[in-house]
Amino acid sequence: MRSKIFKIFIAFALVLALTSTSMAAGTIAVILKVKGKVSIVRGNQATSITLKRGSRLEDGDKLTTDKNSYAALRFIDDASLLRIRANSICTIKGKKEKNQVLKNVYLEVGTILAKVTKQRGKFEISTPTSVASVKGTEWITEQRYNGGTFYYGLEGVTEITNDAGTALLHADETGYVASNTTAPIVQPTKEGTVPIFDEDLDDDTDFFEFEFENDEGQKKLLEFEATKKKED
Repeated sequence: MRSKIFKIFIAFALVLALTSTSMAAGTIAVILKVKGKVSIVRGNQATSITLKRGSRLEDGDKLTTDKNSYAALRFIDDASLLRIRANSICTIKGKKEKNQVLKNVYLEVGTILAKVTKQRGKFEISTPTSVASVKGTEWITEQRYNGGTFYYGLEGVTEITNDAGTALLHADETGYVASNTTAPIVQPTKEGTVPIFDEDLDDDTDFFEFEFENDEGQKKLLEFEATKKKED
């Protein structure tokens, strides 16, 4: 289905062990890449914050990507990765429990790709019509403006649910939910219908590190390396 697929391989190392007490207070995710104008609104703040590589995200941050913009982020507790296309609005939610983050990303409008590999906590993508939850998988969620939700299965299994019903989405399948009162429908994916993310990765490698202070006042160093690899 995808002739040229680029996957991000995230390798991270902690100079000191990352445990429940060593998570940065309030930080649940870190920005890996930004292209164009990407910003968040935090809490009750009246002004937005422009994001850059290494920016930290907190529970409830509302993220917006402008036209021709793009963002990639990862959660600090595991290898869960989120890639956000242009013209998207989503709220990043995460509740810390011991050494994991219970994640829920609310997609108001736009398109995001989620990749979950070494899941520690619950990971859900919510939209106005439904909720998608996974364990060890990769899929795309597309929320149309004032419309329905499309789910595109890339790897693994995704459960789509709302008050009207539940459906399982597998690789090479497309799910559609018209409203929160309409049960999910799953069918084989038609060629050429899956949103493209490949063009958003234009660097071979991306490395950075940041220092944070935990709840006990100890300083920790977290290192990230994102490598782009082309599959044959």
